[in-house]
Amino acid sequence: MQLPAAGYGLPSGAPPRKNSPWPWILGGGGVVILVVVVVVAAMFLMNPSGRPTADDSTVPPVIPTQEPTTSPSAPEFTEPPQETPQPGRSELPRPQNGRIEDPVSGMSYAYPGSSWQLPANLGSDPLGFTWTSGTLAVAQEDYDGKGNRWLGNILTGELPDKYGYDGVPSMRGIAATLLHATESAYYSPEHERKIVKDEAIKVSGKDGWLFMFDLDFSKQSEANGWKWKKERAAFVIVDRGEGRKPALMYISIPDNLDTSLADRVIKSLKVS
Repeated sequence: MQLPAAGYGLPSGAPPRKNSPWPWILGGGGVVILVVVVVVAAMFLMNPSGRPTADDSTVPPVIPTQEPTTSPSAPEFTEPPQETPQPGRSELPRPQNGRIEDPVSGMSYAYPGSSWQLPANLGSDPLGFTWTSGTLAVAQEDYDGKGNRWLGNILTGELPDKYGYDGVPSMRGIAATLLHATESAYYSPEHERKIVKDEAIKVSGKDGWLFMFDLDFSKQSEANGWKWKKERAAFVIVDRGEGRKPALMYISIPDNLDTSLADRVIKSLKVS
């Protein structure tokens, strides 16, 4: 995954009403989605075996995250300034007993191992997402010859109100909107897309939706000598009941970091 330009944002116009049907896209075509959502993500090196180590309770060093440059294809980073933590921007939870627990969204999941690292925070999201847990990995340093990195991630947080969540029936449309937004913002290199899973699920007995897709960058990878060719990504939305915002997980794993990790993390997911 690459980061967008610092000025990237939602298109102008009011967000859709809650009762309006959500646009839908599948495969290589579909209708235009009116609301674009962007997910900000970033990642660091995975363990050599490529498998999650739920019993690995070693806490990795905290890695400072950095802000993107003005070039959408060149996600560069600078150390964030020291400042008083803001609500929703405090230190992210560290793994305990082989799991990462997000106290805000209520989600918890298997920590993939000590070679995956934690950011000090995930910075400002221009579209208003506040990720409240995350672990990051680097698929390739200097993938573009400009010193920039291609990244993968495991992130959780609450779904913002602006996306018009209107109960379990709205999950599928929201997941498709997230796909469209993420693909447009973070995957600008030419690629093909395939939907892998688009289904209702249960997480800790709660209603949820799993939307998983593969992105194929093989042509660009061969032309540019990239270390990855494909990437598996997924959104999981979970309804937490009346008066609580839905929980959201976003996973994006390039194939040189082992795409099967996405399935294993989702299988380990719990929601309180």
